Amino acid sequence: MLKNSFIILLFCFFCLSISAQESGSQEKGKESYEELDKLDQGNNLERKQYKNISENNKDRVINAIKLLTIVTANFGDEVPDSKTAFEKIKKDYQVVLRYYYRRAYIASGKAMVTLEKDISSLLEKFVKNYDTKTQNLLAECADVITNQEQTQLVENSQEGSKVIIPYREIAEAQQKLRIAYGQMGLATDMSREDRFYDSIVHYRIAKDYGIKILSDFKEADADKKAISDKYGKDLSDNRNQIFGQQPSTK
Repeated sequence: MLKNSFIILLFCFFCLSISAQESGSQEKGKESYEELDKLDQGNNLERKQYKNISENNKDRVINAIKLLTIVTANFGDEVPDSKTAFEKIKKDYQVVLRYYYRRAYIASGKAMVTLEKDISSLLEKFVKNYDTKTQNLLAECADVITNQEQTQLVENSQEGSKVIIPYREIAEAQQKLRIAYGQMGLATDMSREDRFYDSIVHYRIAKDYGIKILSDFKEADADKKAISDKYGKDLSDNRNQIFGQQPSTK
C-alpha cells in the first residue's frame, strides 16, 4: 500500500515538473527580459554589427518572402516539404522583428542570419524545379520549330502547294527561342552564384518566351486556349500572381 502511494506521488511530481517546464518555456521573441538578456550577450561592436544586419537585410528578406508566397502557392505541391519550410520562415521572421523592436539587436541579427540561410535553401529547391520545367518547355519549343521547318521544306517541294507556316514566323520563333535559352543561361549563372531570387526571375522570362512560341504556332483559338490551360500556373507565376487568384484591382 505504501509502495503504491509512493509510485502515485512520484508520478504526480513528474507531471508537475513537466508542466512547469512547459509553462516556463516562452515562445521565441516573447521571453522575459531576464531570459532575453541572456540571449543578447555581446559587446557594443557586436551589437552594432547585428543591428545593421537586421536593418539592412530586412527589405531583401521581405521581398524573398513575397516571392516565396507566390512560388509556394503555385508549385509548393511539386517541391517536398516546401510549404512547411515556408511557414517556418514566416514565423522566424516574426521572431527577428520581436527581438529587434525589443532592442535585443544581437539576438535579432543572429536570427536574421539563420533566417536568410533557410530562405536561400528553400529558394534553391524551387530553382531546381524551375530549371526542370524550363528545360522541358524549351525542348518542346525546339521540336515544334524543327517540325515546322521540315514541313515547310516538304510543302515547298510540291508544285502548287502552300506553305503552312510562313518562314518569317518560323524565324521569329527561332529568335524568341534564342532569347529564352539566353535567359535560362542567365538563370543558371545566378544559381551558381547563390542568387536564387534573381535566378527565378530569369527562368520566368524564359518560360514566358517558350509559351509564346507554342501559342503563336496555333491558329485556332481553341488550340491557343489549350496551350494557355496547359501552362496556366506558369503564366500566372510569370506575372508574379497566384494561379486561380484574381489580381487585386486596387
